[in-house]
Amino acid sequence: CTPKKVEDKGRGDDVKISYAQGFTIVHFEEYTEVKVKNPWDTTKILQKYVLIDRNKPRPKQLPNGTVVEVPVRSIACLYSLDASIIQQLGDESKIKAIAETKYVKMPFLKTGLENGTIVDIGLATALNIERLINISPDIIIVSPFQNMGYGTLRTTGIPIVENASYMENTPLGRAEWIRFVAAFLGKSKEAEYMMNVISNRYNTLKKKAQTASSCPTIFSEKKYGEVWWVPAGDSYMVHLFEDAGTDYIWKDVPGTGSLELNFEFVYEKAENADFWIIRSDRDLTYDGLKQEFEGYSYFKAWKNKKIIFSNTMKNDYYEEGVMRPDLILEDLLSILHPELRIPEREESFFALMD
Repeated sequence: CTPKKVEDKGRGDDVKISYAQGFTIVHFEEYTEVKVKNPWDTTKILQKYVLIDRNKPRPKQLPNGTVVEVPVRSIACLYSLDASIIQQLGDESKIKAIAETKYVKMPFLKTGLENGTIVDIGLATALNIERLINISPDIIIVSPFQNMGYGTLRTTGIPIVENASYMENTPLGRAEWIRFVAAFLGKSKEAEYMMNVISNRYNTLKKKAQTASSCPTIFSEKKYGEVWWVPAGDSYMVHLFEDAGTDYIWKDVPGTGSLELNFEFVYEKAENADFWIIRSDRDLTYDGLKQEFEGYSYFKAWKNKKIIFSNTMKNDYYEEGVMRPDLILEDLLSILHPELRIPEREESFFALMD
């Protein structure tokens, strides 16, 4: 009746994750365990991956989870953000398919789509499964959404790797998902180097912002229909605003998502704000904003030409930008605090609107 003693293989070696909250990586002798936390209930695990070395004999005993042989040799991506991470790790040649090509900005993706080395697999919500099966990538990287099912994608047998970086509410937290992707590529050392570069630059700029001679007030975005969506106080963009040495109008409103406001409420709070920051998928001008909606011209930031703007259809804000918050912070610092601007530096993603 004595239970059989099970050999204790130990806890394993945890990879130090300094900023991201959504995943863990633990190395064991015969495999690596990668867990993605459920962003909507962090007490639960969304996915567990068991990574095994493809160049060694397959271990006889493995824990439950999606088994992936690494380093992977070919990849499909639903979004170009994941392709940007893979490019930063030097493995862009492994990308064989991508969805949502309408939003692709990176030259190597455009060239690959043109010459056929990268296949267009349609929309993220309506994948061309036949093309995907013909390619048979080792993994397909997706972004999970609450209560999302993958339907016929699961029937392909291709391991679905869920990158939940967009749910992180800090800039360096999002950037650190480079470690997550690197685990599948066998590029952990490269990810460590990149993360050190990004975090060191970001934290240096953040400290520099604390020496600024002023702390300007700021608000963001513009209305769509009757609704003006602004980031809540603990969201990704608000952390950027604070780290750039600004006083965000809704910084005290709790939440990591967006607040649904009307024009009158925004105007009451932000009428005299020093700066206004807008991300748009088209070019904007001061006159164009006034023609679009007369009320925009009532703001002090419009009158003083202090609108900070990013045309996300012309730059790769949603590709490289999200993974390089140090570059975004440097843009904001240079605009908001001219005395801290690096001489002859050109903006990467944001600039004052002409």
